[in-house]
Amino acid sequence: MTTFKGLETERIVFEDGTFEDYIKKSDLVGKTIIDNDVLKRKQEYYDNKKNYELFTDVVGGVTFMLVDTLKAFHQDVRFNDMEKARIMFLGTYVSYDDKGSYLMTNNNRYLLKKDLRGLLEISNEKEFYKFYKKMIETEILEEELLGRFEIRLKWNSKYHFKGKASKGGTGGTETVKAYDRQIQALYKEKDANGKSVNTPKNLYLLFMVLPFINVESGVLCHQQQNPVEDGCQPIELNELAKMLNYTKASTLKNKLLGCKLYGTNVFFIGEGMKNRKKYTRIFVNPYVAGRSGKMPNATLKAMFPETEKAIVQKLQEKRKK
Repeated sequence: MTTFKGLETERIVFEDGTFEDYIKKSDLVGKTIIDNDVLKRKQEYYDNKKNYELFTDVVGGVTFMLVDTLKAFHQDVRFNDMEKARIMFLGTYVSYDDKGSYLMTNNNRYLLKKDLRGLLEISNEKEFYKFYKKMIETEILEEELLGRFEIRLKWNSKYHFKGKASKGGTGGTETVKAYDRQIQALYKEKDANGKSVNTPKNLYLLFMVLPFINVESGVLCHQQQNPVEDGCQPIELNELAKMLNYTKASTLKNKLLGCKLYGTNVFFIGEGMKNRKKYTRIFVNPYVAGRSGKMPNATLKAMFPETEKAIVQKLQEKRKK
């Protein structure tokens, strides 16, 4: 509580960081009177805060990635597409910086070298060790030898980190976030026949388009910080196909729509007409990845109407086991 010219005031801090001081007035019986506009903004703030907390409960933990690193990684010829997807998957297991940036399970158990092949589901032993060696040589992974059979693994925070998006002097605008539980599910999910729903190579598409997600609308675009969809220079399907070296846009479209999380879409491709010309817009599921630090807007959520329900259902199934 503060005072203004001897009058008692109270400060309300809103979600966008702004604040408003109002003078506490009382009626004849001593009941506090607050301006209706202030009351409305205060209620909106608490409603938004509650909704965002509910959203974060559903999506779970988050891992940040540097946009510049992702773009450079796309050009890195030392790894093929499948290996890049595996690296992106492993990065979701990184611990917080104050815990050493080790690879750890969701139960806070250290992932050891001997655990990695099974986690990555690489059946070929030679293939695994070749991949593992490359991660060590490129300093994505660092070994910490505690014993002959206990080798802990430290992750390079240049690729993934947990904590504040301002880590290492980077701003939130230079990072993109992925939700650990959903990325891990995309990698591990199997169909009724035990076959992977999403192959690592197909998942690579998701990871490589992350730098182009718009902070507000979730559309893939060139001006990610411009909240206006038409002004952010959206990337159309044909353009994205060229960027990712696909000869046919239809092939890319099928791969994007074939990427599934618990049977729901990871991408939404919208089509429309403007000045008698057809255009496309590509959106990323906000329950999987995004750039915003607030609740996804209602329009974006409406494009993926079944995802939240599917995630909650999976969580309930796991708790029953």
